[in-house]
Amino acid sequence: MKVTDPACGMSIESEKAAATETYQGQNYYFCSPGCRDTFKKDPAKFAAKAAKSGTEAGHGGHQHHG
Repeated sequence: MKVTDPACGMSIESEKAAATETYQGQNYYFCSPGCRDTFKKDPAKFAAKAAKSGTEAGHGGHQHHG
């Protein structure tokens, strides 16, 4: 399933996520453990952004090739 990493805005496949986190009963999927760590520092901010913007956020400086 296509999901958006709430920390960086990257579109990823949920079954290939490098990391996951559950916040307020919602599962979030991440392209890397670093993005999960960023999310965990301020989950309310990222959860609100994920609910509002979907894929509008820019990816914060690291590249993924697959």
